[in-house]
Amino acid sequence: VERAVLFPSGMTVHAKLDTGAKTSSINAVHVESFTRDGESWVHFSLSNHDGKTASFEGAVVRISKIKRHNGDKQQRPVINLEICVGPVRKTVEVNLIDRTGLNYPLLIGRNFLGDALLVDAGHTYLQAGCRAH
Repeated sequence: VERAVLFPSGMTVHAKLDTGAKTSSINAVHVESFTRDGESWVHFSLSNHDGKTASFEGAVVRISKIKRHNGDKQQRPVINLEICVGPVRKTVEVNLIDRTGLNYPLLIGRNFLGDALLVDAGHTYLQAGCRAH
């Protein structure tokens, strides 16, 4: 578990680093779909551990088909989102899902981790915060 900063809002959230997840996921509530310049876009809200809420929007780059642990399949919109953890700042695909009942609003998958961060499952909050410029 680490702190992650989301851009462009600059909001800090607690994030679970998950080497078993290919794509990152974010807690998107009040998701609204709309069209901008002929493209499909979404707008959503996110609240962090301090009770602060920020709004995000992005072009839908694709619809992911997720196979859930119970065998059900789910379709989720995917947008590009800029995330920073420690010294690493990247724009990656993030699928939108209501994670309200889960411990962390952001799950960071391998598409962010890549070879940029080493995950130590026995420790949390090893990064000092967003240090990338």
